[in-house]
Amino acid sequence: MTRASALAYDTMRQWILDGEVQPGQRLIEEDLAQRVGVSRTSIREGLRRLAADGLVRTEASRGSFVLELSTAEVDEIFQLRAMLEGHAVSLAAVHSQPADWEELSNIARDIDALLTEPGLEGKALFSRFQTLNHRFHQVLLRASRSSRLQALAMNLIELPLVTLKQHAWPGEVQVRRSNQQHWEIIEAVRARDPFLGRLRLQSHLLGARPRAMVAQMVPATALM
Repeated sequence: MTRASALAYDTMRQWILDGEVQPGQRLIEEDLAQRVGVSRTSIREGLRRLAADGLVRTEASRGSFVLELSTAEVDEIFQLRAMLEGHAVSLAAVHSQPADWEELSNIARDIDALLTEPGLEGKALFSRFQTLNHRFHQVLLRASRSSRLQALAMNLIELPLVTLKQHAWPGEVQVRRSNQQHWEIIEAVRARDPFLGRLRLQSHLLGARPRAMVAQMVPATALM
């Protein structure tokens, strides 16, 4: 991939993950080339790579569009993440080193600090949290010492964000609860307890699904 193609890919990928282009939105090569400052050929190569990542879909007669996931697809991604990352945490409990624990703890401390930062609230708080949360899960995967597992799980970590940003943001209380669960996962990894680590990670991820999404997947009585 050329430098221009890499720039096109990185820029468009960030736009998608940041929500600057919305799920279902058509990606027009000429417009994108002007915005990024590269050729249409570079944009086309970047779009092909984004399609391989699962962030863009391309239709022969219509062009390229930002991936739009259904509720069922997002729920399936969370289920798959729970399985893969649960296994990753169980491996991390065996193979991780103190440097991994410290890195995870530093991220969790940074998230705690967000909640006391003056004037940081609403979508700005959630955006900062998402960046740190993404790093936390990346480090957990790396601590598993399984490159194959990292490759399988990384795209799944990013895919739901595209759709979840269409839902109401979870709010300060949920950010606080989520980070408390991060600390509990770190505790299990440091204790070298694979079973507890897996259990806490899976509970953490499945509990992160928006309540409205869960309500569409299960009978209402199951949520009471």
